[in-house]
Amino acid sequence: MHKIFISNSINPYFNLAFEEYLLNNISSKDNILFLWQNENTIVIGRNQNPWKECNLEELKKQKGKLVRRLSGGGAVYHDLGNLNFTFISEYNEGIVKENVEKIIDVLILNGIKAEFNGKNDILSDGYKISGNAYFIEDNMICHHGTLLVECDVEKMVRLLTVSQKKLESKGIDSIKSRVINIKDLNNNITVESLKIDLTKNLTDYNINYAFVDENKIESKDINLKTVIALMKKYESWEWNFGASPEFNVEFNEKYSWGEIIIYLFIKDGKIMKVKSYTDALDVNLPKKIESLLLNTEFDDNKIEFLMKNIK
Repeated sequence: MHKIFISNSINPYFNLAFEEYLLNNISSKDNILFLWQNENTIVIGRNQNPWKECNLEELKKQKGKLVRRLSGGGAVYHDLGNLNFTFISEYNEGIVKENVEKIIDVLILNGIKAEFNGKNDILSDGYKISGNAYFIEDNMICHHGTLLVECDVEKMVRLLTVSQKKLESKGIDSIKSRVINIKDLNNNITVESLKIDLTKNLTDYNINYAFVDENKIESKDINLKTVIALMKKYESWEWNFGASPEFNVEFNEKYSWGEIIIYLFIKDGKIMKVKSYTDALDVNLPKKIESLLLNTEFDDNKIEFLMKNIK
């Protein structure tokens, strides 16, 4: 590695903005390692549907964040028990395997048997301890992943379990795998110790080492104002929800005034078509529902509230 950046921020919007900044601004001769953590966050793949991938109501209760990344793949949960890594360099056919082998070497040094499984996962004894994803832009690769050191697995399962509402999406579904924490395999490992091991084993003699956060970046090569401006994309509803693939959703509920079935077609996060059927006495109710919902941002909790209180 020619340059290492370690984030002191636990804000997913900053970390993903900084990652994108690095990809767009480094030289093709650079090899970058970026280590970072997010607090209480669901990160979805570029082509995923947030309503289908996680329990948004539970995420809101937990005061968590949701953010869409630039790479494909499935939804993941990040907390301070995760250590996330990003490799950025010029692309070659074997670079992902090379990067993963560097991670595995560090795990082996800590007494953990690990292997790369398929295209995305690092496994130990059949359990997932790391998920990986990558994308290529202008012959540069951004390869990132998470290492489950001491993640709250129960919370992860709750947040990645979607509601029972019927929803059809053209997006990519997450593949749920059996996971285990690295600390369960070696109790002496911590996030901080793993950071140290990674930086020691993945660097060469020609190293530029810098800490970063929203207020300060210890590198003259980085324009902090540009990174902060890029954060606005990752904080936006348009990126995290509006960029979702088209999907259909069906509501079927009973209320004090009767039973209703609503079919919705969602595009760019907005309700583009509404069709409803009800046994309510009000024959104009379907028209009222359409006028309330059409061309609005899709929010299933708001729809439930409207249906309970509609007159």
